Amino acid sequence: MKERMVGTMILMVLSGALAKEVQLEEVSVTATRTERKTEEVPASVSVVGEEKLKQKPMFNLYDALQGISGINITSRNQGYDTRLIIRGAGLKAPYGVREIMVLLNGVPITDPDSLTRLDFVDTSLIERVEVVKGPNSTLWGVNASGGVINVITRSPFERKGGFIKLSLGDYNTQNHNLYYSTPLGKGFYMGFNASRRQTDNSWRPHNKFWTNQITLQPSYLFEDGGTWENYISYTKAWLELPGSLVVNPSKGIDQWSEFKSTGTVPQTADPWKHMGRYSEIFFLSSKLNKSFGNLDLTPLFYVNHWQHYHPVIGRINDANTWIYGFDLQANYRHSFGVLTSGFTLRHDNQNTDYFKYRDVKVVSGRIVSTLSDRKGDLLEKQNQKTTLAGAFLQESIQKDRWILDMGVRIDKVKFDISGYKWGDYDFVSGNYRMCPSRTIENCFSYSREKTYIAFSPKIGLVYKFTPVINIYGAVATGANTPSSSELSSNPNLKLAKVINYEVGLKARHHRFSLDTALYLMRVKDEVVRVIQPDGYTQFTNAGKTEKKGFELSGSYRLFQGLDVGVSYAYSDYKFKEFSELVGGKNISRNGNRLPYIPMHQYSLFAVYSHPSGFRARLQTDTWGEYYMDNANTEKYGGYHFLTSLSLGYAKRNFDVSLMVDNVFNKKYAVEVSKDTSGVKRYTPGPPRTFLVRVSYNF
Repeated sequence: MKERMVGTMILMVLSGALAKEVQLEEVSVTATRTERKTEEVPASVSVVGEEKLKQKPMFNLYDALQGISGINITSRNQGYDTRLIIRGAGLKAPYGVREIMVLLNGVPITDPDSLTRLDFVDTSLIERVEVVKGPNSTLWGVNASGGVINVITRSPFERKGGFIKLSLGDYNTQNHNLYYSTPLGKGFYMGFNASRRQTDNSWRPHNKFWTNQITLQPSYLFEDGGTWENYISYTKAWLELPGSLVVNPSKGIDQWSEFKSTGTVPQTADPWKHMGRYSEIFFLSSKLNKSFGNLDLTPLFYVNHWQHYHPVIGRINDANTWIYGFDLQANYRHSFGVLTSGFTLRHDNQNTDYFKYRDVKVVSGRIVSTLSDRKGDLLEKQNQKTTLAGAFLQESIQKDRWILDMGVRIDKVKFDISGYKWGDYDFVSGNYRMCPSRTIENCFSYSREKTYIAFSPKIGLVYKFTPVINIYGAVATGANTPSSSELSSNPNLKLAKVINYEVGLKARHHRFSLDTALYLMRVKDEVVRVIQPDGYTQFTNAGKTEKKGFELSGSYRLFQGLDVGVSYAYSDYKFKEFSELVGGKNISRNGNRLPYIPMHQYSLFAVYSHPSGFRARLQTDTWGEYYMDNANTEKYGGYHFLTSLSLGYAKRNFDVSLMVDNVFNKKYAVEVSKDTSGVKRYTPGPPRTFLVRVSYNF
């Protein structure tokens, strides 16, 4: 009842207000690789600004992106395990981000094989986030069919000085941050950031998270306005992954009902009770921006060294990865507009050792529980090399009220996977199966090479209908490669190809803002996740899927200080041609809806800001019902009016905030799945949590 009252109150003032949340001249550098007002981009674009970010705990990207129409984002434990889906892209990912290009200050941090890890993104340093929804492979390359997210951090050029933030909350939650920037001489600037985030998350077993991060930004500002920006970061992170709550009627297990009735979250009934991701990352990027008359050049280079200890279902992965990238962009400004061109090279070299769990409990020959996350005998050694090369060209023509974008990109991605295997976990027997003799000759070696070529044209048109209203239309294509881990399990996976038809309206006024988008997306050979018994995931290609959707986001200003807004997404995603392997038989899923994605999802917010320094933000989110599996046998009801509240007060150099998530302490699931044997797994969402933050600017 309380939740419905909150929703009703916000709806009553929806004809109300917007102050700082509406940025009347929002500019995006992500959508077209050049600065352009968001209303002049022939795509759906959202910008999350500093005003919203500083009223969020900012433990992860969930805090920044929750409530944006067309985005499905969840977090299990406030760590970097964010599951991110844009217009259905990324649905196949059991962890990490797939099919979405993620940038850090315009530098790609998505691996050549499409996987994005977010553990080294320091959320305390974020100043704004830009989101472009839909295929954008024309400019950013293959594996961007869902969209592009650009995380933009504070610039050391902005001002001398800094701040310190200290945050404490329940469950031993802490979020501390020190930032300082200063000039070091003529043209030279240095930014420094250090942060510590942690939470015991003792509301459920094996759920701890912490991360330590240090960032340096030595940069140079040329007299002609050009810049040389460098970003150097070190991250050490610990993330425990609690298993799902199991409902298995054949064995008399119903952990979800136990949680709902008692409020206590039991340890998972699945055998794998000690999963996690423990990583150490070094990241460096260097980007130059220089102008030569009408020509702007932006070369950039980056390197990412990532060490990763990752206990998962059946085995423990111990990986050492080096990733290198180079990107060159050229913008030529002419009398009709801008010609943008460039090329990209990226290389990923990963060596992974796979181990048994050392400490397990075995009953009747089956592993029924892990007892620790320590590694045992070696099962496999693998080397994965992935190389991406791409070139792009886009012509943007502007005349009177028209802006026309025409572009094309070609990418080549080569996978080279080789290794030796001594054994593996066998899901049928429920235990490890080893070779008769632990020698390479009596086991087997393997070597696979796979090359994908993607051609991605795009055309988009914007028309300034009135001084307030712009309308746009676009036809864009994209492509997704399988990840290297997916290819390891199924070497026959094909390239997924996407074509998106989209029209929309954008309105900008000093009193209101409105964005709408209507799209039809057709996907051929989409990689689909099939959840087998015991939670084992297989990947296969669906012949065809079709995604139809409508998105709306709006806000209105009644008077200075009171802000409200709404976002809504309608998603009708169906398999057109897909057969799923169940019990050795191919079962048609034609006409079924894709699981997990609700048809209806909406968010409401209200923001109040007073000249005295007091501020408040209230947001409530509703995630509609969805099917649990590809077979569409059962629905989960979703959740309604999941509410967060932030109160703050700023005076001179001090700022104090109180942030409460899940205000009404709802018991809900962030994800529900059902495997092919009918066993259901629920991932419970966090209970009510609070965080108090004190900031001092100097």
